[in-house]
Order: sequence, then structure tokens, then C-alpha cells
Amino acid sequence: MKQRAISTQMMTDLLTGKLSPLHQAVLRDDTLCLELRGTSINIYYRGGSMFRVTERANGYDLNFNTGYCTCRQLPEHPGIQEAVEKIPQYKQEMDAYFHKVHGYEREFQQMISRINNRTGDLSRSTDYYIADLEFMDTEDLKARFDMIGVKWLSKGADRKNLSKPSLSLMELKFGDGSLGDAAGIEKHLQDLNAVLSNQNKVTGLAQNMTEVFRQKCRLGLIDGLQEKQYDITITPENPEVLFIFAEHDPDKSELGRILSNIHPEDYAFPIHIAASSAVGYGLFANRFLTISEFLSK
Repeated sequence: MKQRAISTQMMTDLLTGKLSPLHQAVLRDDTLCLELRGTSINIYYRGGSMFRVTERANGYDLNFNTGYCTCRQLPEHPGIQEAVEKIPQYKQEMDAYFHKVHGYEREFQQMISRINNRTGDLSRSTDYYIADLEFMDTEDLKARFDMIGVKWLSKGADRKNLSKPSLSLMELKFGDGSLGDAAGIEKHLQDLNAVLSNQNKVTGLAQNMTEVFRQKCRLGLIDGLQEKQYDITITPENPEVLFIFAEHDPDKSELGRILSNIHPEDYAFPIHIAASSAVGYGLFANRFLTISEFLSK
């Protein structure tokens, strides 16, 4: 399983070295999302990768995907300082692109991460943090997760226990047009089952996300955790699967039909469906539904 945590050198360069202008830009702007990719980092805007910074033996390569440019050309490989100075122009080009080519699902992922990780008291009050977006097991199983959450209940006893956090593997569907058919969701559950039934995989994933979460804390990307909480350990015990159906039209029957063909008892892990707290993006465990509870609504 590919490690997502970055090197000590890259961490140092983000905190105090040549990459620190980019890091500071992200801290000043919560519409930007910095994700760790092992030998690189990605800085996302509206769910699209604005910058990819790759560690090389002699420094770093910074890349902007010029496919987002619809009106004017911007540098594909700007220097660090130039990239920071031109963030408003890069955003403007990406806004124009997303106006034509909607990417709501990934934008929604980033919004969930923003609300649960970077909104101060609100982030501390929810029961989940988001450790990673768009994770793929590139080895034999080829499983992909939209988001990997850290389930850490906000009530006092649990939040004080640094060994309590566990894994929540999240699948997001935006709108009823993205549901596919029963086989699509069933196939996703089978892929998840292949990972979660392999204890070595689960242990490796928990260790991987533990280091990622610790690094994100040190980078200031998780609001409000005390320094001692940087050293949490994510347990491989009791992982869960969470489906998030965003902007579902309750008058449409397709989702209910698909879920009726899912049999939770066939899986060794709990399957939940997120429900909002009134209207919002915060994830609260006591608002989640089982498939049967969702279908009975």
C-alpha cells in the first residue's frame, strides 16, 4: 500500500523552508485544500488539483494543469513565489472551467473536509475528521475510496483517548445521476470488503492514515487539536463504511431501488448512510442511518 505521508524534508520545507509560502497561502485561504501524496502534495481548489508539488533529488517540481485554462494561458510550471502571487488568476481560470464542466462531487468532498477539519469550534464538535481524499490502493486490490475519515467521537471521554480514533471509509454520490445501478454500489462494497477482510491491509491503512493525520495536524490543517493530540493512533479495529448521498431528490425512487438490493448482513463491517444535522456538512455519528432506516423514511 502506497504511503501517503511525506518525507521529513518536505515537512520541514513546508513549515519553514522553500515551500512555506505555499503552506502559508493554504492556511490563509480555506477554499484551498492541501493533501499529502507520499512523494508529492496536491493543493486543491473546488475539488480540482490547482498545484501538484513533487519532491525531486535536487528540489521540487510545481505543476499546474493547464487543461483548466479556458480564457488565458497561465504558467504550467511557475516558481513557488509566482504560484502564490498568481493564485487569484489560477482560481479564476478554474472557476471558468468548472462553470462549463461541473465537478460537483469532488467539490463537495473538499467542502466536507473543510467543514470537519478547518472550521474551529465546529470542527471540534463533529465526530469525524477527514484524513485523505481520493485514496487508491495501487497494489493488488486496486480499491478506491472517495474519502478516508477518522472517526473520533467528540464527547469528552472518547475525544481525550488518543487511541480511540478508527477508520471510516467514505463513498460520496452527488445527485441521482451519479448513482449508477445496484451492481455499481455492490461492486464498491465488494471492493471495500476485499480490503476490510484483509487484516494486514486494514492495519497498513490505519498506520498510513495515522501518520498522515499527524502530519496534517503539525501543518495546521486540522483546527483546534492540542499538541499532544498530534500523536493519536488510529486503530485498525471496527472500521466502518459510510455512504454520503448528496443532493438526492427524495421524490426519485432509484436510490431506494438500489439500496433495497444491498444486504448489510453479507458484510462484516457496519454500513451507514450520512444524514445532515439540519442542513450542513458536519458529520455527526448519531445522525447516521442504516440502510433499512434510510429506506423506511
